[in-house]
Amino acid sequence: MSEVEKRWQKILASVLESATVEVVPSNGGDLSVRMPDGRTIEIEVKWAGEGWPQDVRRVAGTVGERWPPNAILLARSLSPGAIEWLRERGANWADEAGRAHVVGPGGLVVIREPAQLPDKQSTPRSFSWSKSAIPIAEAILAYEDHPLRVAELAEETDWSTAQAAKVLKAFDNQGWTAKQGASRGPGAHRSLVDAGGLLAAWSGAIAESPRPTRVAHRATKDVVALLREELVPAFERTVGWAVSGWTGLELVAPFATTTPSLHIYVAEADFAAPLSDVIEEAGLREVDEGGRVTFWAADARIFAFSRRVEDVPVVSAPRLFADLSSFGGRGGDAADHVKAELIDPLHPGESIQDHAGDG
Repeated sequence: MSEVEKRWQKILASVLESATVEVVPSNGGDLSVRMPDGRTIEIEVKWAGEGWPQDVRRVAGTVGERWPPNAILLARSLSPGAIEWLRERGANWADEAGRAHVVGPGGLVVIREPAQLPDKQSTPRSFSWSKSAIPIAEAILAYEDHPLRVAELAEETDWSTAQAAKVLKAFDNQGWTAKQGASRGPGAHRSLVDAGGLLAAWSGAIAESPRPTRVAHRATKDVVALLREELVPAFERTVGWAVSGWTGLELVAPFATTTPSLHIYVAEADFAAPLSDVIEEAGLREVDEGGRVTFWAADARIFAFSRRVEDVPVVSAPRLFADLSSFGGRGGDAADHVKAELIDPLHPGESIQDHAGDG
């Protein structure tokens, strides 16, 4: 039984206190519930990772218009927005906090929504994404699995050793990382133990974080040509930058048949006058909305994780995943493609990640 299947089993067993929950052998994604009266009910699991709205919507998209009574969406901790969306959908769901709404087959009914939870139920550990946690998580996710050492992460992300240690301790508390080896000294390090959980939570935070935005337009049939022929020369003379979104996808993991727009991160220090110079030099016109080119201000630390494809810097694979996920629709499919092609190979031992976005 894989670790993720054990997690599914534990979640469902905690809300079905009088039933026995077992994983169905050789039939991934299914659980068998044996009721006290001897009946056996087969359950199809839909795993939504951390439980952010974007994860829930993506997984629910595999179900169809009408929620099947034998399908239950499971997650680590469903957000209030995700729960409200699932209520409107008439879905069956449960999470590790003990919350559940299941009206399933064979008369199986369990409703333990937030207002109905018994006092003894524990609540998930609170966590907020600080300015230091964002780049430290990206540094962990963007590179192949290796021992995580505080001093190395501090250097990679340009934060103090003390702050990096504080962030990693918070990640430990969430179950994303865990200490290994000696508690102190040269052998002390951590391992990434829940890549899928960290990716889901971090990408949700990226999508929800407000960021200064400028939009520009120029009529063109080929935004990639506009990027290479006009923007690259202008950027290279003035500002720190990296491409994301559909164009980033096309450059590092081709998937879409068309590239409708450009999404470009620009260093915060260059987001005013230097970017205005780029816009003018490239023959773009700044607009309030509807432009083909979107510029996002960013902490310059994110460019340390970018990679160059020919002459164009592209953001890290996790950040590309987060941005595409936030687009909705085709963006969710494109994000899943980035995860499968670029992120999963970096963390092959993380079974949770293998199931974080699938149905």
